[in-house]
Amino acid sequence: MKYAIIGGTNLESLPIPFHEEAIGTPYGDVVIYRGKLECGQEVIFRFRHGVLFHHDAGDINYRANIYAMHMLGVTHIIGLSSVGACDYGFKVGTVCLINDFIDMTKKRPASFEQEHRLALHTGMEDVFSPELNDELEHLILAKKLPYSGRAIYCCTEGPRFETAAEVRMFRMFGAQIVGQTLVPEAPLARDLGINYAAIGIISNYATGMMSYVTDDSIGSVMHEMRDSVFNLCFELIQGKAC
Repeated sequence: MKYAIIGGTNLESLPIPFHEEAIGTPYGDVVIYRGKLECGQEVIFRFRHGVLFHHDAGDINYRANIYAMHMLGVTHIIGLSSVGACDYGFKVGTVCLINDFIDMTKKRPASFEQEHRLALHTGMEDVFSPELNDELEHLILAKKLPYSGRAIYCCTEGPRFETAAEVRMFRMFGAQIVGQTLVPEAPLARDLGINYAAIGIISNYATGMMSYVTDDSIGSVMHEMRDSVFNLCFELIQGKAC
C-alpha cells in the first residue's frame, strides 16, 4: 500500500521534513512533496490548488493531480478540506468523514480520457472507501477528536460562497456539508481504482445559517485543527504500512 494526502487551503504543506519533485502527466505537470514518517514510511503530499499559483477551486487541474498519484503507484488517498455545515447537527471546529456527494459544479472535466480510466462508465458505489472511513472513524474516536459523524457533501463551483437560498436547496437535497473541491477529485480517483477517503474540517456554517462567512474566520478554525488532522492521517498510515 502507498498512501498520499491531498490538502486544501490552509493545509498547504506537510508538517514533517519533505522534498519536492515534479511529475509530468498527460494532463500537465504536478509538484508533489515526498515526506517520511518516523518509521521510515514515505508519504506523498499534493497541495491541490498548486504550488506556485493558488488556483481557484474551479481552475484546479484535478486530472493532473490524481494521475500523478497513479503514476507514483499510490493506492490510497486521504483528501483534506475545509467544509461549511448546512446542517446544524454538524458543528464548527469538528471533523467529519464524507460518504457521498452531490455535484453542483458546472465546468470541470469530470473524468479521464477513455484510454486512461478503468471502465467506459465508472461506477459511483463506494467513491469514498468504506474501509478507509471505518479505519479513520476508529482512530478519530480513539483519539477523542471532536467528530460530527459521516456526511453527504455538496460540491459547488465557487469561488464565491453559496447564497442562503442555495444552502436551503442543498439541505432539501440531503446535503449536510458544502465545499468546492472534492468533485471531481474523488470520482477521478475512482476512475483509476485508487481508494479514496475525505476528512472534512467544519470551519463555518453556510451562508444564512449564522453570522457572515469570511476567509479569516475559516482560516482561524483550520489553523486550530491542522496538526490534529495531519497526525490522524500519519497514525493511520503508520498503523497500516509501518
